[in-house]
Amino acid sequence: MLVVRRAIASAIAVPLASLLAACGGIPTARQANVSFSTVASSWPASAACLNSPTPTGIAKEVLVGSTRTVVIAGGPSPISDEAWASFSPGLGNQKNSDRHLLFARSCYARSPSRPSSCAGEDCREIVSLGGYSWVALSKIDAADCLPSPSACNGTTPLPGGLLVVVTQKCHELVFEGTVFVLRGPSGERAVMHATADGRPTTDVTLPAGWTLSVESLESPLVVRPFGGGDRCFYNVIRDHRQQSYHQLSFAGATYP
Repeated sequence: MLVVRRAIASAIAVPLASLLAACGGIPTARQANVSFSTVASSWPASAACLNSPTPTGIAKEVLVGSTRTVVIAGGPSPISDEAWASFSPGLGNQKNSDRHLLFARSCYARSPSRPSSCAGEDCREIVSLGGYSWVALSKIDAADCLPSPSACNGTTPLPGGLLVVVTQKCHELVFEGTVFVLRGPSGERAVMHATADGRPTTDVTLPAGWTLSVESLESPLVVRPFGGGDRCFYNVIRDHRQQSYHQLSFAGATYP
């Protein structure tokens, strides 16, 4: 039986519909002129994680709508647990929310704006918000709807649709045991990393040619960013059940 851990998730697990709505609208990848190679990027041999590798306690995270950047409490003056309970991030920004995670552990190696040659504190981009300091974890660049724009209601996929969010984040995820794998008609493959209710299911209406199955791993599945070199891109996919996936394989040598 699959065991699902409940935790306050990292940036990738914010419910995408509400997160993108907080951004005030978001362009498609082609509209934003966003493109990346679908080969794996370099990864430091011994990354110093910006987050706790295993989700524990309260992850105090905010989406900054003006820059579409997700930040976590950190730096010289981070917000306390007590202050976080009543904290308002300001107009156009949104606090993170509970999600049910399916990965065993993860590591943010650096903020999206920092080069792969960074070391120590230089890997952190410090952001000031609401009188506190925060560390930038990820940045949302674009969102596409499959198989066509009509398959989504804004940023919410309808039955038969998938929302694909192009995200910059230097983030490693490790899966163990049982996983839910989404496959597309042109070699696309993605692994489910979070659900809204803690009950992952294959009872999903997908676009033609797409399937969702339960698979058992013989060894840990390590997921790392794409783009080649020091770029850090992911496609984070959402289905109409509010189940979220990280894409592992793509239809072509570049996306889109």
